[in-house]
Amino acid sequence: MVEILICDDQEFITECLSKYILDQIIIKNSNVTVKSFLTGESLIEYLQYAQPKKRIILLDIEMIPMDGLSVAKYIRNALNDYTTEIIFVTGTNGYERDLFEVRPSGFISKPINFDALYNTLTRVYNLLNSEHVYFQYSQHGIKKSIRLDDILYFESMNRKIKLVSTNHTDSFYEKMTTLNNRLVDYPHFVSCHRSFTINVNK
Repeated sequence: MVEILICDDQEFITECLSKYILDQIIIKNSNVTVKSFLTGESLIEYLQYAQPKKRIILLDIEMIPMDGLSVAKYIRNALNDYTTEIIFVTGTNGYERDLFEVRPSGFISKPINFDALYNTLTRVYNLLNSEHVYFQYSQHGIKKSIRLDDILYFESMNRKIKLVSTNHTDSFYEKMTTLNNRLVDYPHFVSCHRSFTINVNK
């Protein structure tokens, strides 16, 4: 299941995008759901407590009071979410340097070219549905996920597990024995010490 989230402070744009996706994409693939948000704050609130899943976000850059770039940075840095695919929707150029750090998956210009939208969504959808396994964990009640193959190692630190990946470092409460039991089906994760489990492919 892939969830497509649309966030734009102009309701007619969210309605237009939602209708297009429902008409053109969900008809062809029933494993897609669509939700719309009119503010970056409401999108963030949803993501904080939603179940981890494969997601594509169509995100307007020029929103108020919280612009799309700030929303994307929160998703990447505060939620430590590097698996959600973000496609920016914008009518203005000049953001490229700032956008680079949040690893966008594409850009859609306003007024919206629906052929470009379809091609971008199809490319990102196919990327999401490649054979990636996701590791899920919970931090202060917020559910998070990361591609398993992006993880370098886990380290036990008192009652916490430190997770180090190619993109970031995070931590969560779990026993090392419980973690290793969860990873038993993935032989490239090896417990080389009572405090370390490493990805030998890295």
